[in-house]
Amino acid sequence: MRLFAGGFFVLWGLWGGGCLGGQTVTITGERSGYEGKSIHVTIPGNPFLDIPLFAEKVICDQKGAFTLAFETKGETVVRLSTSVYDASLYTEPGHMYHIQLPVYKEMAYAERISPYFEPYKIPLQVVGNPLDVNHEIYRFDSLFSHFNEQLIRARRAGEESPVDSIIVILTEEFKDATSPWFNNYRRYKSGILKLNSGRAGLEEISRNYLGERVNERHPAYMELFGAMFRDFLIYYDRTPEGKGIRYHINRTHNLDSLRSIIASHPAVTNDTLRDLILLQELPTLFYRGDFHKEAILILFDSLEADPVNAVYGEYAKQIGEKLSSLVIGNPPPHFSLTGTDGKIYTPDDFLGKYTYLIFATPDHYGCMMEYPYLQSYLEKHVAYLEVVTIMVAEKEEQVKAFMERNHYGWKALYYDEQVKMLDDYLVKAFPVAYLIGPDGKLILSPAPLPSDGFEQQLFRIMRSRGDI
Repeated sequence: MRLFAGGFFVLWGLWGGGCLGGQTVTITGERSGYEGKSIHVTIPGNPFLDIPLFAEKVICDQKGAFTLAFETKGETVVRLSTSVYDASLYTEPGHMYHIQLPVYKEMAYAERISPYFEPYKIPLQVVGNPLDVNHEIYRFDSLFSHFNEQLIRARRAGEESPVDSIIVILTEEFKDATSPWFNNYRRYKSGILKLNSGRAGLEEISRNYLGERVNERHPAYMELFGAMFRDFLIYYDRTPEGKGIRYHINRTHNLDSLRSIIASHPAVTNDTLRDLILLQELPTLFYRGDFHKEAILILFDSLEADPVNAVYGEYAKQIGEKLSSLVIGNPPPHFSLTGTDGKIYTPDDFLGKYTYLIFATPDHYGCMMEYPYLQSYLEKHVAYLEVVTIMVAEKEEQVKAFMERNHYGWKALYYDEQVKMLDDYLVKAFPVAYLIGPDGKLILSPAPLPSDGFEQQLFRIMRSRGDI
């Protein structure tokens, strides 16, 4: 379902329950410059992956206006992404929000294709309601940014940190706030100030700021949690108390033993927090050379089979699927893209042949050096090799013109600004290649580029499989 200006959607299953009996949230906005522009609306789901509970696209009308409505039982943080902005809005059931959109700024082509581009994260303000919680969030964030920079400068200079007096100032400034959600927001953000000051350990911050209740739906909670426990498994393994983490990951794959060690840290106050640490940190270890990928995938299977709660079991399943998607022997991440012939292609369309899949651009020098090789592969090995490029370009017409101008005949698919796909395939620079077998499973991940001896490696693989 596509949501246009004036549309309505129902958010089924929000926060683990159905929406029957929920109340409507309505969001409207209008600003010159947004005429015909799209706003991607999401409600976050898995806090570790870009898998939303709901995602739709709103098209602004000829006045730059839009209307969005959904039903929910609980308070919800809605993300509205447009061009270079990733804006957030706190909403409550039964409320209407007329927001002030930021001045529209067109995203440059280089920003659209870059896997490193980070959109500007901004809180949205509600027009005509100065008592709305979003105004408090906006005002608090302005003060927080100023004080946080002050603390970081003081720490780098080796000066005395004024963190306690800063927290007192912030507490006094917002002492009349009545929203429990906002008061938690202030507490979690104060924990970040304490952490960045270097004046408190994890145990103190966990007890006084993170709190006993795990609140992974709250963005400020996850910001504090993420900063506190980043690289926790690596560092704790180096202590006498945490010794054995690496051993149990790489050798025994024993989830209960790993859980027991993590729970021994005084900052880990309950089993839910313990497993939240595993969900955050195990994917980081997956991409390190000194941890076994298969072992980590086994642990995610265990987390799915024996979750601390049903929601975390679903998180584990989703993360495990994401990690395994580029592991040799598994199918590659799915895509559905348009070729220069106007047809839609998915990985299933190339079953039966070896598929040499390359992410490239029409104008990158490194890519241009590889294209003559690709054309020769197409001509020499067409009986058993499919050459496919996913071309990242500013416009689809550029891809077709490039292929026709150079008389290239392989299948060129247009990327169409699907940033998630670049993340799925770990594309950090161009070109990047993969080899997929006739059965649709990865053989080389990544694969050598044509100029790096791909042809010779393909022959070795085919001989070992008895294909030649």
